[in-house]
Amino acid sequence: MGKPLRITFKDKDYNFTILNTEPITKSTSELPISINDQNFTLIKAAKGWTPKETGESIDTSLLEEIGKAIGLRYRL
Repeated sequence: MGKPLRITFKDKDYNFTILNTEPITKSTSELPISINDQNFTLIKAAKGWTPKETGESIDTSLLEEIGKAIGLRYRL
């Protein structure tokens, strides 16, 4: 997709990009994203989206909020 999106988290703006090459549908279970020049994969869980890999360089709560924002935008 490559469309840059923005989210505000804890009074700070973040830009991220969805790296998915296929269309996003309700059956999508993994979403690769890029934020701060780092790539992460979000996995669809029972209660929203969770990061597949975690790192100390980025807050896990931020990745979960990005998953929520994507879910609302694409009605997942």
